[in-house]
Amino acid sequence: MEKTDILIIGAGIIGLAIAEELSFKGKNIIIAEKNISFGQETSSRNSEVIHGGMYYPVGTLKAELCINGRRLLYQLCAEKKIPHKKTGKLIIATDKDELLALEAILKQGKINGVEGGRFMTEAEMKKLEPKVSGSAALYSHETGIIDSHRLMDYLLTTAEENGVSIVYDAEVVAIEKNNDGYKATIKNAGESVEIKALIVINCAGLDSDTIASMVGIDILKEKYSLHYCKGQYFRVASKKSKLINHLVYPVPRPKSGGLGIHATPDLAGSLRLGPDDNYLNDRNKDYSVDENKKNDFFRSVVKFIPFLEETDLTPDLSGIRPKLQPKEGEFRDFVIRDEADKGLPGFINLIGIESPGLTASPAIARMVKNIVSGLLN
Repeated sequence: MEKTDILIIGAGIIGLAIAEELSFKGKNIIIAEKNISFGQETSSRNSEVIHGGMYYPVGTLKAELCINGRRLLYQLCAEKKIPHKKTGKLIIATDKDELLALEAILKQGKINGVEGGRFMTEAEMKKLEPKVSGSAALYSHETGIIDSHRLMDYLLTTAEENGVSIVYDAEVVAIEKNNDGYKATIKNAGESVEIKALIVINCAGLDSDTIASMVGIDILKEKYSLHYCKGQYFRVASKKSKLINHLVYPVPRPKSGGLGIHATPDLAGSLRLGPDDNYLNDRNKDYSVDENKKNDFFRSVVKFIPFLEETDLTPDLSGIRPKLQPKEGEFRDFVIRDEADKGLPGFINLIGIESPGLTASPAIARMVKNIVSGLLN
């Protein structure tokens, strides 16, 4: 049986950010990742947006960690030369109801402490993006895009340089509490391996509720059960991909499960539309893109991106979000906590880490470091 101070389950952006943050503490750390490389699921199948922090309810972890994480992320990218760009974002209103919704988002953003958000008239909006259409817009100066793979590669490289070990093709199949920590049983390349750890950090993303249930937590009672929400993307033809320079979003629909199909330029100069939101009835991780959705995408964006034609769109990629919020359900915040009150001190759950998880990742890592420091002291 191998022994370690800290076992991190999952090598997505959250697991890697935590590993890098904890690697400076001089503790023995192992990351167990069930896939053959890091960041293979939600972390590499998203819009790669650095969010400003306007959307999230006041006083929530999503609001606080998004804003703090965004500041830390821009600083890290500048210092470590991680490719990124502060593009700015327009949220476009096309009718009176959406105009009222914009005002509410701006007010909430200001209360949250978001910098650089302001209301724009149609004329001001047109100066920034002449090719878009709408009656007014909310401008978020702090929004940007990032190369998430380069970010994850940096975090892993730094963690490994500081002594962290990572094991791929390592699926956790059982966890049990014992007198001085936890014993995790891992299926690795067909073999069964046991790891004894003082602290277990559950960053398993789409499988984080399953991991929580392994240690004896009643995920239905605690409302930890995840709902898979698939988001698809379509790529815009290259001849029109340079006609937008900012991120362009619609006003989000209440309880929709997402921010609406939006236009996102990437660092390579391409333009994508997406994601949509499709709650799945099962746990099948199907990443195919339904070409029959092309017309839905076109109709969703043509009212504010009128230069597009349906023939400009081709299927691109898809991702699955681990949502605590059920379809048409109320807002759910991140779950980030040590489960000592359930008789599981040293078992740290991170569940429902969807958007803005990428943006929040440095702040989430610091929050977990503080939890770990309290456990070790």
